[in-house]
Amino acid sequence: MARIARLIGRSTIRALLLLPVIWLVACSPAPTAVAHSQPETRSALSPSHAPLAVSASEPAFKSAAAVNTVPVTFTGLRAGIYPTHLHSRCSGSASFHITVLQTLVVGANGAGTIQVPSSYFGRGLCVIVYSGSSLTKVVAARAV
Repeated sequence: MARIARLIGRSTIRALLLLPVIWLVACSPAPTAVAHSQPETRSALSPSHAPLAVSASEPAFKSAAAVNTVPVTFTGLRAGIYPTHLHSRCSGSASFHITVLQTLVVGANGAGTIQVPSSYFGRGLCVIVYSGSSLTKVVAARAV
């Protein structure tokens, strides 16, 4: 190693050793800002007939109109809000987790509907409904 260092120079070796770090930083995605909001109140969860406002700063691909969705309804649940996730199997195990879906709001009639992107259908995936934010108890599951 010392002989190679003398031949090509120590500064060249340092540059070569830093190359993977430089590559990693240069090829990493840019950090995104995290929005912090106040906790939702009960009135914020009630249905609204007002149109959704999309800010001009958000990319067009985040618009609900740009994604084809299919309604998925769950019945027989207690009124409340439930986190929903997409899993590769109909199991609540974190090892099958793919992504977080929207929050399921169940009304007094025991039913609630979420919109699931159509690209998730026909691939053997499953929508999991958890009892709460601890994600420890599955209250419903639906193959999509």
